[in-house]
Amino acid sequence: MQRDFACLLTVIERQSMKTTELDPDQIITLNDYPLYSNDLLSNYLDRCRAGEDLPFVPVISKDIVRDYLSADLSKAFAEFEETNPEAGYFMLDGSHRTTALAISCRAIAAVMYETDGDIDEARGFVVTGQILENATLDHTLAGNCEILNRYFEEKPYFMTVGQKAEKLIRENHIPAQMLASPGLEKRY
Repeated sequence: MQRDFACLLTVIERQSMKTTELDPDQIITLNDYPLYSNDLLSNYLDRCRAGEDLPFVPVISKDIVRDYLSADLSKAFAEFEETNPEAGYFMLDGSHRTTALAISCRAIAAVMYETDGDIDEARGFVVTGQILENATLDHTLAGNCEILNRYFEEKPYFMTVGQKAEKLIRENHIPAQMLASPGLEKRY
Protein backbone atom coordinates (compact mmCIF):
# COMPACT_ATOMS: atom_id res chain seq x y z
CA MET A 1 0.00 0.00 0.00
CA GLN A 2 2.79 2.44 0.83
CA ARG A 3 4.45 1.60 -2.47
CA ASP A 4 1.21 2.37 -4.37
CA PHE A 5 0.93 5.69 -2.54
CA ALA A 6 4.55 6.53 -3.40
CA CYS A 7 3.88 5.75 -7.08
CA LEU A 8 0.80 7.97 -7.01
CA LEU A 9 2.81 10.82 -5.50
CA THR A 10 5.42 10.43 -8.22
CA VAL A 11 2.71 10.67 -10.90
CA ILE A 12 1.22 13.76 -9.24
CA GLU A 13 4.63 15.43 -8.98
CA ARG A 14 5.29 14.83 -12.70
CA GLN A 15 2.05 16.43 -13.82
CA SER A 16 2.87 19.51 -15.80
CA MET A 17 -0.26 19.74 -17.91
CA LYS A 18 -1.99 23.06 -17.26
CA THR A 19 -5.71 23.45 -16.80
CA THR A 20 -7.64 26.68 -16.62
CA GLU A 21 -11.11 28.14 -16.86
CA LEU A 22 -11.79 30.25 -19.94
CA ASP A 23 -14.55 32.56 -21.02
CA PRO A 24 -16.39 31.63 -24.27
CA ASP A 25 -14.83 34.65 -25.99
CA GLN A 26 -11.31 33.43 -25.18
CA ILE A 27 -11.68 30.27 -27.27
CA ILE A 28 -11.66 30.05 -31.06
CA THR A 29 -14.17 27.37 -31.94
CA LEU A 30 -14.15 24.73 -34.62
CA ASN A 31 -16.22 25.55 -37.69
CA ASP A 32 -18.65 22.67 -37.30
CA TYR A 33 -21.68 24.84 -37.81
CA PRO A 34 -24.43 24.17 -37.05
CA LEU A 35 -23.88 21.57 -34.35
CA TYR A 36 -24.60 18.06 -35.57
CA SER A 37 -26.65 16.92 -32.54
CA ASN A 38 -29.17 18.92 -30.53
CA ASP A 39 -29.69 15.79 -28.42
CA LEU A 40 -26.05 15.86 -27.32
CA LEU A 41 -26.28 19.62 -26.71
CA SER A 42 -29.44 19.06 -24.64
CA ASN A 43 -27.64 16.41 -22.57
CA TYR A 44 -24.80 18.83 -21.81
CA LEU A 45 -27.26 21.63 -21.01
CA ASP A 46 -29.00 19.33 -18.51
CA ARG A 47 -25.65 18.60 -16.90
CA CYS A 48 -24.87 22.32 -16.75
CA ARG A 49 -28.25 23.02 -15.12
CA ALA A 50 -27.48 20.32 -12.54
CA GLY A 51 -24.18 22.06 -11.76
CA GLU A 52 -22.05 19.17 -12.98
CA ASP A 53 -18.48 19.70 -14.08
CA LEU A 54 -18.01 18.78 -17.73
CA PRO A 55 -14.81 17.16 -19.02
CA PHE A 56 -11.92 19.42 -19.94
CA VAL A 57 -11.82 20.85 -23.46
CA PRO A 58 -8.39 20.58 -25.14
CA VAL A 59 -6.97 23.88 -26.38
CA ILE A 60 -3.73 25.17 -27.88
CA SER A 61 -2.52 28.76 -27.57
CA LYS A 62 -2.99 30.85 -30.68
CA ASP A 63 0.71 31.74 -30.41
CA ILE A 64 1.61 28.11 -31.08
CA VAL A 65 -1.04 27.50 -33.77
CA ARG A 66 -0.21 30.71 -35.64
CA ASP A 67 3.14 29.21 -36.75
CA TYR A 68 1.28 26.41 -38.58
CA LEU A 69 -1.29 28.52 -40.43
CA SER A 70 -0.91 28.99 -44.18
CA ALA A 71 -0.26 32.49 -45.50
CA ASP A 72 -3.92 33.03 -46.43
CA LEU A 73 -5.16 31.76 -43.07
CA SER A 74 -2.58 33.87 -41.24
CA LYS A 75 -3.98 36.95 -42.95
CA ALA A 76 -7.59 36.00 -42.13
CA PHE A 77 -6.60 35.20 -38.57
CA ALA A 78 -4.82 38.54 -38.13
CA GLU A 79 -8.05 40.29 -39.19
CA PHE A 80 -10.03 38.16 -36.71
CA GLU A 81 -7.56 39.02 -33.92
CA GLU A 82 -8.07 42.76 -34.48
CA THR A 83 -11.71 42.49 -33.43
CA ASN A 84 -11.26 39.59 -31.01
CA PRO A 85 -8.05 40.27 -29.06
CA GLU A 86 -9.23 38.24 -26.05
CA ALA A 87 -9.46 35.04 -28.15
CA GLY A 88 -6.24 33.34 -27.14
CA TYR A 89 -6.82 29.61 -27.65
CA PHE A 90 -7.86 27.27 -30.43
CA MET A 91 -10.27 24.55 -29.36
CA LEU A 92 -9.45 21.04 -30.60
CA ASP A 93 -12.57 19.16 -29.47
CA GLY A 94 -15.76 19.91 -27.55
CA SER A 95 -18.20 21.96 -29.63
CA HIS A 96 -21.30 20.69 -27.82
CA ARG A 97 -19.75 21.08 -24.35
CA THR A 98 -18.47 24.58 -25.00
CA THR A 99 -21.78 25.69 -26.53
CA ALA A 100 -23.73 24.34 -23.54
CA LEU A 101 -21.36 26.06 -21.11
CA ALA A 102 -21.58 29.34 -23.04
CA ILE A 103 -25.37 29.26 -23.09
CA SER A 104 -25.35 28.41 -19.38
CA CYS A 105 -23.05 31.37 -18.61
CA ARG A 106 -20.42 29.05 -17.15
CA ALA A 107 -16.67 29.09 -17.55
CA ILE A 108 -15.13 26.45 -19.80
CA ALA A 109 -12.68 24.10 -18.10
CA ALA A 110 -9.79 23.65 -20.52
CA VAL A 111 -6.63 21.60 -20.66
CA MET A 112 -3.83 23.42 -22.44
CA TYR A 113 -1.60 21.48 -24.77
CA GLU A 114 1.78 23.20 -24.81
CA THR A 115 4.02 20.17 -25.37
CA ASP A 116 3.78 16.58 -26.56
CA GLY A 117 4.14 15.62 -22.90
CA ASP A 118 0.89 17.43 -22.11
CA ILE A 119 -0.90 15.28 -24.66
CA ASP A 120 0.71 12.13 -23.24
CA GLU A 121 -0.41 13.18 -19.78
CA ALA A 122 -3.93 13.98 -20.99
CA ARG A 123 -4.34 10.38 -22.17
CA GLY A 124 -4.15 9.31 -18.53
CA PHE A 125 -7.17 11.44 -17.64
CA VAL A 126 -9.47 9.63 -20.07
CA VAL A 127 -9.89 6.81 -17.55
CA THR A 128 -11.18 9.25 -14.92
CA GLY A 129 -13.55 10.99 -17.35
CA GLN A 130 -11.82 14.33 -16.85
CA ILE A 131 -10.91 14.23 -20.53
CA LEU A 132 -13.01 12.56 -23.19
CA GLU A 133 -11.42 10.14 -25.63
CA ASN A 134 -10.78 12.16 -28.77
CA ALA A 135 -8.56 12.22 -31.83
CA THR A 136 -6.31 14.98 -30.45
CA LEU A 137 -4.77 12.38 -28.15
CA ASP A 138 -3.49 10.43 -31.17
CA HIS A 139 -1.31 13.28 -32.46
CA THR A 140 1.64 15.38 -31.40
CA LEU A 141 1.32 19.08 -30.70
CA ALA A 142 2.62 19.84 -34.20
CA GLY A 143 0.27 17.24 -35.67
CA ASN A 144 -2.72 18.86 -33.97
CA CYS A 145 -1.67 22.28 -35.28
CA GLU A 146 -1.31 20.90 -38.81
CA ILE A 147 -4.80 19.37 -38.52
CA LEU A 148 -6.18 22.76 -37.43
CA ASN A 149 -4.56 24.38 -40.46
CA ARG A 150 -6.14 21.83 -42.83
CA TYR A 151 -9.46 22.14 -41.04
CA PHE A 152 -9.56 25.93 -41.36
CA GLU A 153 -8.33 25.74 -44.95
CA GLU A 154 -11.62 23.94 -45.72
CA LYS A 155 -13.70 26.55 -43.88
CA PRO A 156 -11.52 29.69 -43.72
CA TYR A 157 -13.27 31.75 -41.07
CA PHE A 158 -12.82 32.16 -37.33
CA MET A 159 -15.24 32.79 -34.49
CA THR A 160 -15.23 32.41 -30.74
CA VAL A 161 -17.33 29.94 -28.77
CA GLY A 162 -19.46 32.89 -27.62
CA GLN A 163 -20.01 34.13 -31.17
CA LYS A 164 -20.94 30.62 -32.29
CA ALA A 165 -23.49 30.24 -29.48
CA GLU A 166 -25.00 33.62 -30.39
CA LYS A 167 -25.19 32.66 -34.06
CA LEU A 168 -26.78 29.27 -33.29
CA ILE A 169 -29.46 31.01 -31.24
CA ARG A 170 -29.98 33.91 -33.66
CA GLU A 171 -30.40 31.53 -36.61
CA ASN A 172 -32.73 29.22 -34.65
CA HIS A 173 -30.47 26.16 -34.72
CA ILE A 174 -31.17 25.56 -31.04
CA PRO A 175 -34.80 24.80 -30.16
CA ALA A 176 -36.42 27.50 -28.02
CA GLN A 177 -37.45 24.98 -25.37
CA MET A 178 -33.78 24.22 -24.71
CA LEU A 179 -33.11 27.89 -24.05
CA ALA A 180 -36.23 28.44 -21.97
CA SER A 181 -35.37 25.68 -19.53
CA PRO A 182 -35.15 26.51 -15.83
CA GLY A 183 -31.64 27.03 -14.58
CA LEU A 184 -30.38 28.82 -17.68
CA GLU A 185 -29.54 32.48 -17.38
CA LYS A 186 -30.21 34.75 -20.34
CA ARG A 187 -26.89 35.63 -21.93
CA TYR A 188 -27.85 35.71 -25.59
